[in-house]
Amino acid sequence: MRPLPIGLDIGTTTVRVLQLGGSERDLRALAAAKIVIPLEIKSDPKRRRDFIVEGVRRLMKEGRFRGREAVMAVPSKELAVRNIRMPKMPEKELATAVNWEAQNKFPFDTATAVIQYLRAGEVRQGDQVLDEIMLFAVPRVEVDNQVQWVAEAGMDLVSLDAEPAAVFRGFERYLARRQDEDVVNVYADIGAQTTVVISRGRDLAFVKTIPIGGTVFNRAVAECLELAPAEAEALRRRLGRRSPNEQADADEADRVARAVSDAMRPHLEDLADEISLCLRYYGVTFRGSRLESLTFVGGEAHDPSVPAALAERLGMEAKIGDPFRGVRTDHLGRALDRRGIRAEWATAFGLSLKGFHLEARFTAGYAA
Repeated sequence: MRPLPIGLDIGTTTVRVLQLGGSERDLRALAAAKIVIPLEIKSDPKRRRDFIVEGVRRLMKEGRFRGREAVMAVPSKELAVRNIRMPKMPEKELATAVNWEAQNKFPFDTATAVIQYLRAGEVRQGDQVLDEIMLFAVPRVEVDNQVQWVAEAGMDLVSLDAEPAAVFRGFERYLARRQDEDVVNVYADIGAQTTVVISRGRDLAFVKTIPIGGTVFNRAVAECLELAPAEAEALRRRLGRRSPNEQADADEADRVARAVSDAMRPHLEDLADEISLCLRYYGVTFRGSRLESLTFVGGEAHDPSVPAALAERLGMEAKIGDPFRGVRTDHLGRALDRRGIRAEWATAFGLSLKGFHLEARFTAGYAA
């Protein structure tokens, strides 16, 4: 079976490593593993880097991964995204014009940055029809850093990708029918922070990162219950796994769950309001487009109360995303046996899947 590149998703608290294989019609998960980053080294860049490098080396030696080719994401927190509008023009002229327009649009020197773009769609501005352009930029030093540490881990980096593009790629494969061409989907990737991705058909149309997510939730719970942030995170995970049929200490567990919910509620309301602003911007920009669904992915998908609270506040029906739909995973054991857990793998899934798309239309990808 043909192996695809290994997807490396380096998160704030967890490293997820996934390799897919086969064909687009017969896709299979060949290997999956994750590394939890200890709290005590998260704030020490050198120790954190050394821990990740050693952990990935060990996985490559002991796991079932095939080859050393890898695709990695530029994390959303390092990736700057801006929307601009340009007159319609040929692609060669647009590339030059975009580089000129990108100047002074980012909080770093664009002369030493990697900048890519994609056309998000046509918009009307007065009597003009313009192209909505999404700019993706990252400082060159961050790209070089990614390339260097992957090499230290013994991997061959074949591509750097934009994290939002990787998330969407895992679901884009379901949108091949003619009737899907104008369908609008919203993906909320909630990890340490939240990235909102809106697509129309098989095209990305909007991306925004919101600095509210697991880090804020854990801090709020820690302050409310007088816990360390790591203890708050572990508590939230236990509550997320709790079966409705569990009776032992049910009253105490319910009391704690209510306290956790109360601590998180203001931040969830703020996050819902920010997502609502994203939806409003999209609706005003691309008039006539109707939102079809709201899908949650990312590390915070383990806590069902998070998407439930956001969906209620937004007044939308929501679901937990499963990038492995139609992909056999039972041979990989418990790592991928629950939908909430499977949703955590959306970025790694899309990174490995890029093996089919390295020469395709995702101009937001960064060729290493």
